[in-house]
Amino acid sequence: MKEPILPKKIGWIILAILVFIDSFLDVIRGVEGNPLWTPIINIIGIKNAPFLVPFVLSLFYLAVKALGWIVEKIDKTPRSEELILTALVIVYAIFDIWAISVDFLGFSLIPNFRYMIIPMTIIGLGYALWAQKKLGKKK
Repeated sequence: MKEPILPKKIGWIILAILVFIDSFLDVIRGVEGNPLWTPIINIIGIKNAPFLVPFVLSLFYLAVKALGWIVEKIDKTPRSEELILTALVIVYAIFDIWAISVDFLGFSLIPNFRYMIIPMTIIGLGYALWAQKKLGKKK
């Protein structure tokens, strides 16, 4: 079986693409949907949302590094950074697919992104636990 995780380089490329897609969806939509980013977007303007991509990727980088280090030290999981990064890519991809389906395809079953937090968390954690188990067997 192939590795259950993405190599770092591929994972970061995919994540960068997903973050760019999200920022351009905000521009097309004309509003930032995330209340954490709304004050910043109000200051710089929605048309400049793609300029925040490097900042967002920097935050993700720090989070992946920190969480990867914690998981590796506590759980002794090999390649934990790649595991965290892959889980983040999966969750962000699900979010982008949801955003596209709501904004452009008229999907109305889950109209608010806040309702997506629990399913995305379950999927991300489920994947991470499964991949951790697979990585642990390779020792």
